Amino acid sequence: MTRWTFPVLSVPLVIVALTIMLMRPADAHAQTPPTAYGAIAKTALTSISQDRGQCFLWVREVVKAAVGRTIGYDYHGGYLQAGAIEVPLLSAKDGDIIQVTNPANTKGDADYVGLHTAIVLDNLGNGKFRAIDSNSNYDGIVRIREQYNPAELSARSPGLVVRVYRIEGTPTPAAAALPNVPKPVVVPTAPTFTATGTLPVPGAAVTISAEGDCLRVRSAAGLGGSVLGCLPTGGQATVTQVGAAADGYTWVKVSAGSVSGWVAANYLSPSTGVSTNLPPANTNLVALPAPAAVAPAPAPAPLRGVFAAKPVFGAEGGQSASVFLGGSLDELLTAATDAKATGVWAQDAKGDFQLLIVGGPTFIVDQFRSRLSGFSGPTAVTLIGSAS
Repeated sequence: MTRWTFPVLSVPLVIVALTIMLMRPADAHAQTPPTAYGAIAKTALTSISQDRGQCFLWVREVVKAAVGRTIGYDYHGGYLQAGAIEVPLLSAKDGDIIQVTNPANTKGDADYVGLHTAIVLDNLGNGKFRAIDSNSNYDGIVRIREQYNPAELSARSPGLVVRVYRIEGTPTPAAAALPNVPKPVVVPTAPTFTATGTLPVPGAAVTISAEGDCLRVRSAAGLGGSVLGCLPTGGQATVTQVGAAADGYTWVKVSAGSVSGWVAANYLSPSTGVSTNLPPANTNLVALPAPAAVAPAPAPAPLRGVFAAKPVFGAEGGQSASVFLGGSLDELLTAATDAKATGVWAQDAKGDFQLLIVGGPTFIVDQFRSRLSGFSGPTAVTLIGSAS
């Protein structure tokens, strides 16, 4: 009997070992030479340091120029309309599009914290990417991000998920030369919210009416002022000071939440129901004192023991990147079970991947526990789902 015990008992161990070898995520690879990139990545690189505006609109231009596909005006359905397929985050490669969005609102005019679109240049492994995007600093400029971690960034705002879209197509002639179309010259017009063209009184409430997705706020009156932020179209602000004309615009200082600075008055309109009475002619306008600081409401206790976004597996199973918001190993097991996952990949303190098999043998769970007993805060993980 002794001679046959070892082969019989080794079968489960062999199965577990093979499972780990087959399901282990790919290691990070070195930066790809630009000449080896596909059409989408090559075309995106032609926009470096250019003012291309809103990130999603720029990506639509790149894809159209590179492979002739038109992304619809929706942060999810628009990709499907262009024939895209979704791929796991950890499998993203050059030319794939990383989209951070809230599934509850994917309309093309959506505007909320964390919404962003980027194109992958290199998969650095461990959920990090070398990516290229526009407007990441709210200034419309295209830049390369060397250590972009979308899962970590999306975990800072509730309801956000990370999706990756791959769009195949035949490269168009000269696809790598996205034309730098100069923006049309805008002839400033007088503010539309007064009958005489006079500026609003300090203290007046106004609505942002920018032509794009937001109105830049500057440190000084004029285009030479550094950009402090960008107020979304449709947002509200309060005028605190009226300045002089510069660079073809008339400038006013506004306050909106934590943002305070100078904006072009041409892109302001009156807030509904707010009086916009004008001062008498030749009256010197005096800036009102800054509003008293209001103590912020206590921040809600951070969530723990759950995933930031519900993992989604296809009919054939597969992998789903997510963020575990911290907790014990037992809480991770419970969350993974609720998500109908069969396994969880996570990194230990040394950076090595460890596999937790949900419902697996006790010794496998104990081995995982010896390396990772829990997580103190949000941690990027990869969940494995079986075929349904």
